Amino acid sequence: MTAEPAGTRSRTNRAYRTKVITVPGNLLPSYDEFNRGLYCECHETLEEIWQEEAGDVRDLYKGLIQVAAAYVHITRDNPRGADRLFTTALGYLAPYRAEGAMGFDVDAICGVAERAHAVVLESGPAAAIEVRPRYTCDVVALPAEARRWRAWGFDREGAALAMEITVID
Repeated sequence: MTAEPAGTRSRTNRAYRTKVITVPGNLLPSYDEFNRGLYCECHETLEEIWQEEAGDVRDLYKGLIQVAAAYVHITRDNPRGADRLFTTALGYLAPYRAEGAMGFDVDAICGVAERAHAVVLESGPAAAIEVRPRYTCDVVALPAEARRWRAWGFDREGAALAMEITVID
């Protein structure tokens, strides 16, 4: 992510700061946030990884973020926003369905997201709020998955690294 140095303000008068994260340290809270219905928070937590990831799993994170954003639109009774985000989320997640990625059962997430999407289109957002996937991850598989995908925030052996990022304060 290209941003102003920490503690400075950009032309838009936004303040930036640095923080240290690990990918597992963001993934684990994002599951809890999503599963508790804290979709905005899940979106923000995953976005910190997505903004830094430049490799093959970037679209996985983007798809998961967009599923969370679709549920934000469901909670706001916005079927058009939910429809658009489910459509793009499923497109981003499609390449990962067969084998999963980064410990996620992507096929299961997509299957439930497809059902929720259909409910939104047929009956509206209120009916879809109970049709939601659970975000879980096989944390034991994460080091092997990090090696497989050459994911940002991990060393060559798949151990998580503490990574400094810049965020809007």
